[in-house]
Amino acid sequence: MSMSSSELARAAMPPAPPALSEDDIARLIAQLRAAAAGVGGIDFPEGALNELATLLVQVCGAKFDGGNRVQVLGDGGAVSATAVLVTVSAMMKASNLEIFELGMWQSWSGTR
Repeated sequence: MSMSSSELARAAMPPAPPALSEDDIARLIAQLRAAAAGVGGIDFPEGALNELATLLVQVCGAKFDGGNRVQVLGDGGAVSATAVLVTVSAMMKASNLEIFELGMWQSWSGTR
């Protein structure tokens, strides 16, 4: 018996990773907080940081596309303005975007 092309495509795909539990997410957040604070000598490799940032941007984009306006940073000024500017500048450079394009997109999309 032969498989259809869609069955072949599904068979070739790796299995989906197990869903993260709330406990898994809480542990990950605690580990990232420790790394951000420099607690315990945690060295956060740049490659891992790049992958996490990419995935977080993809999640935020998917939520936006689904109509959910995500508040990316928590309240209370836990992140300095300098840290935000450094991060956003690096993300825009990596995506080959200029500040003018950000302003235009905000105006056109009604996100301002």
